Formats: sequence, C-alpha cells, structure tokens
Amino acid sequence: HLLTESSLSHSDFVDCTGVDCPVLQSCIETVLEKGACCPTCTQRGCTCEGYQYYDCIQAGFRKGKVPEGEAYFVDFGSTECSCPQGGGKISCHFIPCPEIPPNCIDISQPADGCPQCGRIGCTYGNKKYEAGHSFQMDNCQVCHCPNDGGRLMCSPIPGCDLRSSNKPMWATTTENNNPLRDISSHDDNRQMSPVEPFSKLAWDKAGTEFLCFIIVSAKELVKTCCETGEKWASVNGHCDNMEQPTKDRHSICWTAQQQCCRGSLRESQCLAGMNAARAGNMCQEDVSDKCGIDSYKECCGCCSLGLQFHREGHRCEAHQYLGFHCRHVFLTCCKGEESRPLSPCAVVSDSPYPKEAFSIGEERDGENAVEGPVEVEDMDECLIYEGNICHHRCVNTPGSYRCECLPGYVLQDDAFTCNRLKEDDRMAYVSFKTHYTVLFSGNSPCEQHCTSVGGRPQCSCFSGFSLMADGRSCEDINECLSTSACQLNERCMNTAGSYICQRPITCPPGYQISNDICEDINECVQQSHNCGFGFECVNTEGSFRCNPKPRCPVGFIHDVQGNCIDIDECGPSSQPCSLGFNCINTVGSYICRRKILCSRGYHASPDGSRCIDVDECQGSLHQCGEGQLCHNLPGSYRCDCQTGYQYDSFRRMCVDVNECWRYPGRLCAQTCENTPGSYECSCTSGFRLSGDGKNCEDVNECLASPCSQECANIYGSYQCYCRQGYYLREDGHTCEDIDECSQSIGHLCTYKCVNVPGSYQCACPEYGYTMSPNGRSCRDIDECATGAHNCSLAETCYNIQGGYRCLSLNCPPNYRKVSDTRCERISCPNYLECQNSPLRITYYYLSFQSNIVIPAQIFRIGPSPAYSGDNVIVSITQGNEENYFSTRKLNAYTGAVYLNRQVEGPRDFLINVEMKLWRQGTFTTFQAKIFVFITANSL
Repeated sequence: HLLTESSLSHSDFVDCTGVDCPVLQSCIETVLEKGACCPTCTQRGCTCEGYQYYDCIQAGFRKGKVPEGEAYFVDFGSTECSCPQGGGKISCHFIPCPEIPPNCIDISQPADGCPQCGRIGCTYGNKKYEAGHSFQMDNCQVCHCPNDGGRLMCSPIPGCDLRSSNKPMWATTTENNNPLRDISSHDDNRQMSPVEPFSKLAWDKAGTEFLCFIIVSAKELVKTCCETGEKWASVNGHCDNMEQPTKDRHSICWTAQQQCCRGSLRESQCLAGMNAARAGNMCQEDVSDKCGIDSYKECCGCCSLGLQFHREGHRCEAHQYLGFHCRHVFLTCCKGEESRPLSPCAVVSDSPYPKEAFSIGEERDGENAVEGPVEVEDMDECLIYEGNICHHRCVNTPGSYRCECLPGYVLQDDAFTCNRLKEDDRMAYVSFKTHYTVLFSGNSPCEQHCTSVGGRPQCSCFSGFSLMADGRSCEDINECLSTSACQLNERCMNTAGSYICQRPITCPPGYQISNDICEDINECVQQSHNCGFGFECVNTEGSFRCNPKPRCPVGFIHDVQGNCIDIDECGPSSQPCSLGFNCINTVGSYICRRKILCSRGYHASPDGSRCIDVDECQGSLHQCGEGQLCHNLPGSYRCDCQTGYQYDSFRRMCVDVNECWRYPGRLCAQTCENTPGSYECSCTSGFRLSGDGKNCEDVNECLASPCSQECANIYGSYQCYCRQGYYLREDGHTCEDIDECSQSIGHLCTYKCVNVPGSYQCACPEYGYTMSPNGRSCRDIDECATGAHNCSLAETCYNIQGGYRCLSLNCPPNYRKVSDTRCERISCPNYLECQNSPLRITYYYLSFQSNIVIPAQIFRIGPSPAYSGDNVIVSITQGNEENYFSTRKLNAYTGAVYLNRQVEGPRDFLINVEMKLWRQGTFTTFQAKIFVFITANSL
C-alpha cells in the first residue's frame, strides 16, 4: 500500500504485517480502502470455466468474469447461460428460437443456429423495400418506407398528369443494396426496374442550375412537431435536452421539431437585435457563441449599419460582402421596411396530402413551405458543376453554394460575375470594410472573420489580408511588392487591404510634399529667411517678408535679437542717487530711498527701508562650543546642550548622559548600550529588535531554510523534522531516506518492491501487466482490447495472462471458411470419405494458469440438438504426444477433454479432438482444434 506525504500523516500509517485477509467468495472486483489492510468486494459474479470460456469472452466479458444477474448465449444462441444473484456457478438452459418480426424482409438461416432477420423494411404486393428509403413508385406517385419498417406510405405528386410521359430512371434491386426487390425472383443477377428514385430533383433557375434535396412530410405531422419545437423554444430559451418524439433521432418529426425550435430562437434573437439597434443600444454578443456572430449580434450590427447609412443620407445599397441575410436586415432597417428573408432554394408544399405521404412540389409562397430538407445529405454543387456556376471561385454551403471573387474584384448583382475594382471603388470598399469591422467587432477569437466548422471556430481574413501563424490574426498584404501592381510612371502606395497607384507629384518653390499634397514651407519657423537685425519675419503662401521692428520706449533698449529689454539704472556704472540714498531699479525707471542706521545685532534690508535681525547661528558668528546648539534671538543668540548631553558648569562644557545607567531596566527589553548623546537597544541570539527600537521579538529561523525538509520555529530557536519515509541524521538538520523494501517485515508488494525517496512503489513485469488500483498487486493487460498487439489483419488477437497470441484460421483443402472460427466441408467424393473426413472443423481457444487443480475438465463436446439413439465417440487425434490430456465419455451424446497432470507454464498446446456421431445408422465426423494456453501463476 503506497503512502504519500501529501495524503497521510504519521498517525495515518497502517502496519499490515501479518494480517491474514479472508477469502472473498464469488468476488470478481475488489478495492482497497484508505487505511485498510484487506480489500473489500465491490462486484460479485461468476467465473467462466472449460469450454464455456470462449463463448463467455466472445460475449464481451473480459477474463471470463460475469457480473451477477447478467447472461450470455452459447451454442449459436440456443442456450442461455447466466450468473445468479450473489454470484457462484454459471447455470445454462436451452431456449427456443425467437420469432421473426413481421417487418423483416431478409431472413438468414445459419447451419446450426436460429433463423435471424438480416434487414427490416416494407412489403407491398410482390416487392420488398428497405426501411428509411423514399422513391417514386410511378410517374405520379411517391412512396416512403419508415425507419422501423412495416406499412408502406404513399401519396400522389401534386399537379402530376398520368398521361404525361416522364423519362424513367433505372434503379437496381436490393440484392445490390438498393431499396426495391421482387419477392418472386430468385435470380442472383442484377435486375432493372423503371423506378425513379425520390432522393433529388434538379431544375434550371435564372440560367444557373441548382440542385436541392426535397423530402416533405405531410402538413399535420410537420405542423404538430413544429409547434412542439416552437413551444419548447419559447418556454426554455434553448433547444437542448428536448424530448424526442421517437427513439429515432433522425425521424422527420424530430428533425422538424429541432429545426422549428432553432428557427424560432434565431428569429426571436434577430428581432431583439434589430430592436436593440433601433433603440441605440450596444450590440453585445452571446458569450456562449464561439465565433461571436450569434443571431442577436449579427442582426443588431447589420441593422445598426443600415440605420447609420439612412441617417447620413446615403443610398440604401448593401455591399455584397455583407452576405444574403445581413444585406436583408441592412435594407430593412435602412428603408424602414418590415420583411423577412426568402429561402434561396425551392421549397416543398405540405398542405393537401395525408401525413404518411412524401411528395414533390413546385416553389411556393413562404407561408406554406417547410424551412429546409429533412434527413438529407448535402451535395457539393461546386464539385458537380465545376467551373460552370461561378465566374471566379465557388464555395459550397449546406444545401446551396455561393460565388466569391479573387482579390481586387467585386461580385456583381447577378451573384455570378466578378469585375475588377476601380480605384475609387477600392477606396470606398476599404472604408466600408473598416466601418463594418468596427460595428461587428466583439469577443470573437478571430481578428476579422470567424466560421464555425464542426463546432469549433475557424478564422479567415478579408480580401487584401493573410492569416498569420497564430491562426487568428490577419496582416495586410503589401501589393506594392509586386512589380505589376502599377504602371511604370505611377507610384504604388499600400493601404489596409488594398493599394493605390499615384502619378509623381512636383511642387513649386516655397512648397514641399506632405501626405501626397503640396504644403507651404514656413521659412520663419525653419529659420531659413534672411531678415536682418531690426526686422521680423512674416510667413506668406510660398514665400515670406521682412517687416521693421518698432522703436523701444524710454527706459528700454534693444538686445542682440532686436527685442526691447529694461535698462538697469542702478547698475555699478551709473549712480543716479546722491549720498545717503539707495538706488532701487524698477521696470522702465528707478527710485531713490534714504539710507537707515541699525543697532548691534541688526542690519538694513536690501531696499534700505528697515532694520532686520542678524541670524548669528546661520553666519557662524556665534561662539557655541562642541556639542552645543545655537538658538537665534532678536539681536542676539543662545547656546544650549544637544539632546543626550548636560552642561558641566565645572568644565563649562556639555558632557554625554549615560541613559542606560540613569534609567536601568526601563529603556530596553533585553540589552542597553550607551552611545554619544543617546543609547541603543539590542537583543540576544534568536531574537531581533522590533519596530519601536526597544522591545525584542522572536526570529523565525525557518524562513532561512536551515533544515533539509521540515522546520518548526520555537521561541528563540527552531527544530528540524523529517517527512514520512525519512529519518533525522545526527547533525539535526539533514533527513535521510528510509528503505522500506529492505526494512519491512512481510510482503509490501505482490511482485516487486522499489524504494523511492520517502516511500516505496510496487512494480509489475515490464510487459503484459499493469498495476491494480490498490497499488500493490498486478493485473493482466488485455492487449487485444487496447490494440497494443502486432497481429496482422488476417490474424485474430487472443488475450492470455501476461501476454497475447496472434491466431489465424486456415481451412484445409476441400473446406471453406464460414466464420472466424469454423470451416465446413465443401463436398466428399464417396460414402467412406464422408464418414471419415470431418463435416465441420471448429477452432476453440482456452487459457488456464499453471496452478490449475487437476484433473480438470477443460472442454465438452456433443451434438446440438441431441436426439434419442445418438451415440458419440470422442478422441484426441493430434497434439497429445506427452499425454497431458485425455478424453472421457460423460453419456451417450456428450464427451469431455481433461487436463491430467500439472504443466509448468507458460506453454501452448494445439490438440485435435475428433467426435464421431452415430445417428440413424450413419457416422458423421466433427473436429475441434483446441488451442490451450498455460500461463504463469497470477501475480
């Protein structure tokens, strides 16, 4: 039992040494609970033995383990074997053959088994029709056989004239996998009958061929199922988990129910999106949609685009790139109309015919049509009409197709022709596409265009862009890198998604090219003018002019640049004021103010108007000694001792105060150290000084990881611990791994114990076995079920304990292979040959462990059914050279094969067991080729 440090603590360890677990009777699956020594039974059942083992494996029970209450069939379905409740031994009883259902149209009769139904369908007259097929019975009648078979449902084609001649199409019979077969015919050759299949109809529309699949149910059936789907959508707001009308998910009613539910949701979401756009709300997309283009978001964005075109006065013309549905919503909101988009394909009327019928109808008004095909596979029109339905490129869509153009071209109104974009149109399209991208941007995983493929988003880019390596971003294609983009006398300019060709531009003097236009050069800003001193530059279109600067007023003078600046009349070169006065400069002039006399400790202010205090402490004019502080006073100053010092009047100086002596035990929690003018607190080992600088707090030494594994902090120190599976070494810091495999008493593992750091693991043989959920025992790998074998296609894989075998069935001459395990004699030339050569050769595969209790009955053989007077002779004709096996007659019609002595496995045997059946005076020989695989004991 593997114990991990993350799941168990020291107290969770359970010592299972010496525990004797009880035998779990009739148990085929066990589990070892956490903390338990013995497994508990989770599934009771039975174990297949002897000749039943092959049929048991064929029935799908791995390793021959049958859960309680389950059963399987042997002897070609004539006998049912079952495991009783509570498990134990398997019991078998003969059962009669099942009845053939009335809707069966093809019955197969095996040689030794019950008749079986090969195919179901409908019977009409002397013909049979496969289930699920629809076809045209004659020129004016269409019929359908339901998926469950039974009664054929037919209906007339509306507007059909029996007198008109329609060219019939030929369909083959069901002998060649087609829906029609004549009961009275026994010819294996292909039969042809004038039946036109009702699977597709082609017609010409607007000069272009369209191919649409049309299958229509009757009005009442579709109406009822459709109303159920619409009601589900209105109540639940989604179409998931909708109740199925029948077990067949692909029935007409189920399809109509789903389509009407989804159509109702799409219509309500689209109308809500259009109303939100008209109300001016933001078009937020559905977060559940992977591509961010749900009906609400799409209709809201398309409607917003149409409303904006209408407000800006543009014509209500939708661009081809918007798509059919978006263009309709765009035009509806732009023109203020209330209309719904029309279906692009012809629809089928369902009004005048009974609900069992399927009929072909012409294109009708939308209110009497079903939305689309039911149970029909899409056709690739682009492949069928290759090169004929689109000018440039054809893209297949479900039920239809669309045409696209190459970059630089635009699709015309006929939805077929592509014309090259002119320069003005190209620029308008780039602007339109940018506007469209802004309106429809959302939480899409794609930068430009997103399409849902198989339930996953697939990104693509607009024309003029290419998809980047990340699969979602788009980068602009630089068309100017191509030499043929523009003519020789033109200049190519790349734009977002396109490019522009321009002719070279030359500008007159005084102008320069900027953004492909000629702009005026400002010579005054660029300092490229020649205006001299006393003149200022004034820019003009294409040139400049020099205007003379104005003269300066009294008290100002021109500087080097010609600007007017103030004259300092109080400068050292001039003394305009007389003695006893101070000169004070002003802007454009000056003033004279009388000088004043100040007492000691004061001096005159800079303007000479008043006396101000002299700060002796700032000017180093004081005479304070070392360790003293100078405090300025009005007209004087004072010397004080610094904090932490006191004045010594004897020495007339400031001396340090020892705070640790003066306030013992009150300043620091642990240790106090005196410093000049102050003191410091310190802490002992294992502690550190707290934020207040006085108290001590414990140091968490574990943060420095002093231990190799677990560390526990204690007050003033720490302690190292080891995880489970380790022990602490003498150094008190390092943890050493415990080897559980060598120190454990008893067997921790059933096969092999491998020590790992901190624990141990149980291992199994390298091939053929895997670890059980209990982590201790090994269980066999079924290589045949997992596909981990190298058998060829012509071979059959058979699983054995710890391996597998590749077996092939080769029938001898004059025999044919009738199944994967059986050969039957083709003919015999004479009576003696018929009695001596086997009528049937059957292969069987048996697997046993080498510790099987002997003698063991491993195979039984006898006729089925047996009749009174039957007698059998059973013998081993080949493969028993070492006499490991023997035969025994159990009664007149049953013989058995026994394994007589122990076999040291692994070893394979192939023995031929022959049964001669005496019935009504004639011997008939049957042969069983039995592969016996003896494997090693279970791990």
